[in-house]
Amino acid sequence: MSRESSINCELTKDITMTEVIRFTWQALHAHFKTDDLLELTSSHRRFYPHLLPDLQTMIEEQIAPLSPKLVGVHQFYDSEPMKLSDLIIRQEHAVVPITPLQYQDIDIGEEEPYASLHNGLWLFQIGDEPVAVFLSQFTAPYNGMTYVQVEIAFLPGEQACDFSREFLRKIQEGCESSRYYRNKVLSFEEDAGTSGMQGTMRVHGLPAVCRNDLVLSEATMARLDAHIFDFDGHREELKRLGQSTQKGILLYGPPGTGKTHVIRHVCANLPGRTTVLVTAEQTIAIGFYIALARTLQPSIVVLEDVDLVGRSREDVHGQKAERLLNRLLNEMDGLESGTDIFFFLTTNRPEDIEEALASRPGRVDEAIEIPLPDAGCRERLIALYGGALTFESGAVADAVARSDGSSAVYVKEMVRRLAQRSLARDGSHFVSRDDVEVVFGDSGVLSSRLNRRIVGLTDKASRRKKAEEDDSDCCG
Repeated sequence: MSRESSINCELTKDITMTEVIRFTWQALHAHFKTDDLLELTSSHRRFYPHLLPDLQTMIEEQIAPLSPKLVGVHQFYDSEPMKLSDLIIRQEHAVVPITPLQYQDIDIGEEEPYASLHNGLWLFQIGDEPVAVFLSQFTAPYNGMTYVQVEIAFLPGEQACDFSREFLRKIQEGCESSRYYRNKVLSFEEDAGTSGMQGTMRVHGLPAVCRNDLVLSEATMARLDAHIFDFDGHREELKRLGQSTQKGILLYGPPGTGKTHVIRHVCANLPGRTTVLVTAEQTIAIGFYIALARTLQPSIVVLEDVDLVGRSREDVHGQKAERLLNRLLNEMDGLESGTDIFFFLTTNRPEDIEEALASRPGRVDEAIEIPLPDAGCRERLIALYGGALTFESGAVADAVARSDGSSAVYVKEMVRRLAQRSLARDGSHFVSRDDVEVVFGDSGVLSSRLNRRIVGLTDKASRRKKAEEDDSDCCG
């Protein structure tokens, strides 16, 4: 007798004697009570990994009343998808061992993470008809994406067949509603970082940005209200009128003017929307992110620094960049008319953006400038960031004048330096006009292009400051 035949003989003996089952084919053999597992009928569905908590919950809710037995399944290679047909193989080199159940915590944005099952095989009965459900995962080598598979198998029988059909229907419905990630702010990362949790999706707790924290001119706020908040408030009526509720907004302006701050304000103040954050580098998988946004709609897709993707075609180097640009344009333009997705794109360089992306209706509907703060806005920024400080009479006016042409980020940094100077002097939290003169006249900032860019001081503002200093040095 060959070694393989000897092993199989011993395994069959183990089953007969109701001893410990060590391999999946043994478990299925015992569960279905047949020597010919080729009679099994199976159906499977494939899903993106962020749906794993929903999938596992839907499986458990449907079969919990049926007293299922759950066993872990060993996976030899993460890059190869596993199917129930793999679990019935008896050959020694391909036999699949049963393992202890393996769980991994997934961040779902709640106090407690979700304990997700890596691979699991549920065995249960519908009436007197045995059924098996197999949950598995694999990472496709051709694109690096992880997928989750759900497969259900049964012997020919009316009850099991009906259950299988209803089971998969409810699984699909559960994924479409996605209870765990709806109304949250999501992004995707390469790994788990320092949390030790499974990495692909991250749930963000973005700081709430109220309207008073958004320091913009009345004209800019009016445009944001009209094209974002008023539009969102009327979207149900627009649907009834046969109008599209998909909208694309481009926020543009110099670095440090608050485009990201505006995005945070929008995300915090559009209730009932799920937000998906996408970086320019992730545009290669833009179809996945838009599919997620479509599943969780009404939703928001944020793509910052879009000029890194949607550059002018003359600036696109190589076929890969060209494909990424086309994919972004096609995905934005190819959604169904009833899609309820807000696209927010940001850029520091609107002149470099592909014209079709920036101007064509259906991709971007409105471009809103987030400009450098005017004098009134700079005064409000100083009050916002320097609320705990006491300013000498005239000091705020001096700071407003000295910050002409600068960004909001620059004003914020200068207020911090004023606070630091007051603490270093006597801890009084008092800011004098001399403090403003010293801090805003720091030659280390003004003379270094790198320092100017770091603190958000525009070249125009620095040239004006230098000209003022040159004038003050002149005699007569």
